[in-house]
Amino acid sequence: MSTAPFRRHDLVWLDPGVDAGRFVGAAEHAVRARNWVERGRPLVVARQSEPAAADPLILGFTQPSAPARTRIALRAPRAAIIRHSRPLLLLDAIDHAPRIWRPGMYSLHALCAKTGAVPRVYGSLSAQAFTGASYLDEASDLDLLLECSEATQVHALLAALETFPLQTPRIDGEILAPTGWAVAWRELAGAIRAGTPRQVLAKSDGETRLIPVDQLFARPLSA
Repeated sequence: MSTAPFRRHDLVWLDPGVDAGRFVGAAEHAVRARNWVERGRPLVVARQSEPAAADPLILGFTQPSAPARTRIALRAPRAAIIRHSRPLLLLDAIDHAPRIWRPGMYSLHALCAKTGAVPRVYGSLSAQAFTGASYLDEASDLDLLLECSEATQVHALLAALETFPLQTPRIDGEILAPTGWAVAWRELAGAIRAGTPRQVLAKSDGETRLIPVDQLFARPLSA
């Protein structure tokens, strides 16, 4: 059983010998959940309703079924987890992306290295990387989780993202601050440009609420 903290977007693998069908909220998804876990595929940690207890954990996965994808939610006990990791690093995801995306992804990796952010991927590209199934199409976004530290050059990062060349798909995703709060990077960039009062819709591992921009980093974030 894993004792590590579970964060939004983390990946977990359940014991394939456990009946994952017992953990789904909708009975019609039981077979799909069993098949997913038996094939050794990861599930994504969702926002928890009770993060302090966090057992069972709220997890989910998306099947690439047509004409619409099927999103399936589970509540699984920690005891059923055999592996746990942070989301896939951007650099490790490049080979799983469409070829037309790859030059831009290398540029994004270099940008993040320069500004001190750690880029990870979630969403469709992550699912495609771990399953080998087709999740991406021409309308797909590149979902990034940009982990920032106190040393990250946040303004430089946001400015570069806003002016990033369009040889890559639309860049979506979140800035994850050292406080554990995450906010859509486009919303954060807009709030900083707008000046005071600057509030953004932020998410933690178990809560969503409006908070002042400076509280994201627990220090003044001057323009």
